[in-house]
Amino acid sequence: MNKMKKLLALGLSLAIFSAASYTGYVTYQKHQTYVQQDWSTLSQAPEEIKGKIITLRLLKEDYCQAYHEAWSDTVRTALEFPKNVSYDYTVRHVQRKINKVKEGKMTHYCMFDNNDNKLIGELEIREKNETDPGQFGFWTNENYWGKGRTQEGLKLITNIYFRLHPEAKSFTAHVRLWNLRSYNAMKKFGFKDVDFFYEGGKASRYILEYRKP
Repeated sequence: MNKMKKLLALGLSLAIFSAASYTGYVTYQKHQTYVQQDWSTLSQAPEEIKGKIITLRLLKEDYCQAYHEAWSDTVRTALEFPKNVSYDYTVRHVQRKINKVKEGKMTHYCMFDNNDNKLIGELEIREKNETDPGQFGFWTNENYWGKGRTQEGLKLITNIYFRLHPEAKSFTAHVRLWNLRSYNAMKKFGFKDVDFFYEGGKASRYILEYRKP
């Protein structure tokens, strides 16, 4: 009798494990824990996606102070923003992004480090717009470069983007020729060179494309 109970318990455990492995994501209301890639359709972006080393959370006005602190001089220089910005400038910047998300013009997440739970960067995929070169953008605070944080963030947001937009097959990114750190990070993830973007008759940016696996 005891042997039969053990066999039944083992069978149930295997069934639960198989079901969890098949779905790829374990979902609790609006929060998701990342396990592996899953291409099932989503009707709305989850508020939080937890990875192994970073967690993605939807941008909120409550994050303005943390965003301002992480959005350093080094980061802003790479993004071609003013070297010195006020807190009010950051608040307006964050509010513009929140409004674009509400209008359905982009998929956006803040990155939080799982070790200290601090906001360390952001990733966004904008909808196609002829006046906005490139769709993908990201930054990571220089104190958190390395150790695969950006790569995991890329994996998480691309998975969500293609589930929110099942009709999409790819998206693009523009990277300044001098910004080799960002260029190499994207190439490592799987972006492919498509062309160059020209300004004043000279090539000024790489045009990259990431295609749905």
